[in-house]
Amino acid sequence: MRTLSWFVPAFLSVALGVCAGQTANFSGSWYLNVEKSHWDSKPKPFSVVLVIEHKDPVLQYHGTVTHTNEDTRDFAFSGALDGKEYPMVSSIGPGITVLRRVDASTFESAFRNADGTRLETALTSLSRDGRVLTRKISQKTPEGTRTWTEIYERR
Repeated sequence: MRTLSWFVPAFLSVALGVCAGQTANFSGSWYLNVEKSHWDSKPKPFSVVLVIEHKDPVLQYHGTVTHTNEDTRDFAFSGALDGKEYPMVSSIGPGITVLRRVDASTFESAFRNADGTRLETALTSLSRDGRVLTRKISQKTPEGTRTWTEIYERR
């Protein structure tokens, strides 16, 4: 019995340490919850569907934004959470983006357009249960700065 008294706490410490160190997998089909999201001065879209394929550090995604006037815009990215620059076309034009991991369930992205006049940063995190993806976004342009938060749900 004495042997068990030290073994159980030691085992739990190791097990919890291993689980805590695992990185979140962002893979899945994600649907924007327009009403739970916070838009501030940004016009809210009608819908966004986002499909992510994540095999750490590689991250690829594609999706479609549908605006309230029924215009749609497709988007895609292929790169990694490695702090390196990758070419990308965003809603503010072509440019370069850099993604890096912040912690096990969060990564940060920074996009800069080709002439450097527009910058968009996003902090993307996954809930503990893996069902909610939150993106806190800041966009700086010559017209000013806008911030908003997008809430996505896995389906």
